[in-house]
Amino acid sequence: MKRGRIRGLMAAVLLTSSLWGGTSAFAANEIRVDASQPYIARVGFDISTDYAVWMLKNENTITLYDIDDQSETKIGDKSSGKKNPVVDGKYVAWIDDRHGGDDVYLYDIDRKKETRITNGDAKPSQLDLADNMIVWTDSSDDNIYLYDIKAGEAKRVSTSGRASNPTVSGNYVAWEDRRNKNADIYYYDIKKGREYAAVEEKGDQTKPSISMDQIVYENDNGSDTDVYLHVLGTTRDKRLTTDSEDDKVPQIYDDNFIFINDGTLYFGDVDRPKDIDDIARDVYDKIPPRMAGDYVIFTKRDRDDNLSLYIYDTDEEDLVQIGGTAGEPTEPDGDDRYIVYINESKKSSSVVLHDLKTKTSKVISKSDSEPNRPLVSSPYVVWYDDDEETLMVYNIRTGKLSRAVDEDDTPHESLYELEGKNLLWVNEGRRYDVILTDLSTGDYEELETLNDEPLYLDVNENYAMWVKEERSGDSTIVLYDIDRGRDEDIRTDVEIKGASLGDEFVVWSEYSNSTRSYDLYYYDIDRERTNLAVRWTERDQIEPQASRDVVFFSDNRNSKRDTDYYFELYDIDRDSYMNEIWSEDAEIEEPRMGGNRLVWIDNRDSTPAVYTAEFASPRDDDDDDDNGGEIPGDYTDYNFIKVMTGSDDSVIKIIAKNANRTYFVLDPGTSKEKSIPFMTALDDVNTFFKLLNGTNINSVVIRVFNK
Repeated sequence: MKRGRIRGLMAAVLLTSSLWGGTSAFAANEIRVDASQPYIARVGFDISTDYAVWMLKNENTITLYDIDDQSETKIGDKSSGKKNPVVDGKYVAWIDDRHGGDDVYLYDIDRKKETRITNGDAKPSQLDLADNMIVWTDSSDDNIYLYDIKAGEAKRVSTSGRASNPTVSGNYVAWEDRRNKNADIYYYDIKKGREYAAVEEKGDQTKPSISMDQIVYENDNGSDTDVYLHVLGTTRDKRLTTDSEDDKVPQIYDDNFIFINDGTLYFGDVDRPKDIDDIARDVYDKIPPRMAGDYVIFTKRDRDDNLSLYIYDTDEEDLVQIGGTAGEPTEPDGDDRYIVYINESKKSSSVVLHDLKTKTSKVISKSDSEPNRPLVSSPYVVWYDDDEETLMVYNIRTGKLSRAVDEDDTPHESLYELEGKNLLWVNEGRRYDVILTDLSTGDYEELETLNDEPLYLDVNENYAMWVKEERSGDSTIVLYDIDRGRDEDIRTDVEIKGASLGDEFVVWSEYSNSTRSYDLYYYDIDRERTNLAVRWTERDQIEPQASRDVVFFSDNRNSKRDTDYYFELYDIDRDSYMNEIWSEDAEIEEPRMGGNRLVWIDNRDSTPAVYTAEFASPRDDDDDDDNGGEIPGDYTDYNFIKVMTGSDDSVIKIIAKNANRTYFVLDPGTSKEKSIPFMTALDDVNTFFKLLNGTNINSVVIRVFNK
């Protein structure tokens, strides 16, 4: 086959990519890890002092979130539609359509039991729950109904047939009533069994929220809308807001109140209404925020009209962590499908696991733990817990969290590495034991006992590596063959700044007397030979990290000052530098290599965030999700020759739309299999041709991975 056809395909895809996506085909493939909760449904949400409830978009179950434990539980029938979830005390209530119409359902959190409250005759909407009382509007007669959970009885509390927006607290139910044509506020005294007018004024008084004997509401006087306070038993209301813009959807809890003005959420005290603070911006006001204790729950809407959920702690003046959404990220790690990092907030730190396939995040550490340095390699996550002074392991497939080592062991707080089921770690005592643990069985093997802690260590599926310091001050690199159960010294009497283990090589930074600088060397495990990887007569190449066939390292040879380092990628197999997979705007901190990707903390937007980028194609594994979804390596292969000679341009369009997930795969399914990212081949066509020349052209495929 002539190279001209291949170059033609490259050019066609480059052009099509630019036209299709509106961006350069050479753009970095980095992505920002969105650790927010999955988008929520527009059916309402609520919060109490202990729990929050909401529903996810395209789900039928209700998420019950324990604020103290930072844990989530799915409640409610999986097949029926639900709306208006509310929570208070030990109860959750919602409206459910499982019997054809709408009914009120109650869930006892302690007993984990559902109860159907209405029998199908009612048409409930606008639900509220507080102090063992449920209230709702029945659209069949437009009246308010009250259900006493302890007594198990329901009764009508309004008489106008023009009532809506009920709210309940203590001994009172309040609502919006249009019996006088305009909207007024009425309430019901539960003990006296009688309804009263609370606010009957000109204009409309709407959207009441009650806390004990205090009601806040919207007062529309015709020019703008302000928030007012009514205390039951009094005749004069207090105006809480005085600006000329509309103040909407007020809520009250004890003496604190909130409202939204032009997308800004405000918080204040009814006794000091002039001291109002804005606590969030770009808040969505079509679903009212809710408040309980020190917590305020609200949503924001993105440009695609999706809603994300937030909780604000008014006491700490901080976002309360929900599924890893709050706080600042640090110590990231990644593999083909998953990202982990430490989320640090004012209250606590936690391990967050992010699934790149489903784009969801969750906290996997206990609320009272002090985790550090999480590592992920499917299906395990390992981290050190400062509180327990041990290594913890989380099984992604089963969701089980347990100790990774025996209770009597004393693992080093930072000397451990993970790949797959293999955990290499150091047990501290009078001496330092290098131990390999099989996480799938719990079996372990002591590989070597050292007088001093090793300087570096690493592990993959077949080998373990560690660097020990000799009495002379120089170092020795030890390579251990896991299958054969034997070790060997592959480099002795050298000064080292970093060492790591790739698929079939060990790479390290070694001081060279000839260059008087640190250069990169690697040991070819198959050939049992040491080679020079990156060497320059000036400056240093240090702190190498390896994964697959690629090395990531710090370099300062092109810097004005020898203290200023930048980052490079080097392909050991191709013996050449790689293009950067991050953008020019990147501000890389705490970089880590794992699987087929690089992860790091980035401050480019003045706010720390986790970023990741691929340097190779993902490998297939059998890590199905719990719902039987597609495996993370799902892809479609296209015959290379047919694409080159075919007249159908549909494949070119597919590649153009998925350029960053497209790879040329040489000798697929064999021990010689090699994947070259399409963008890399496009950027260096000559090198790609050299690889093709040594390959049977009939065995080359173009592989496009699914999103």
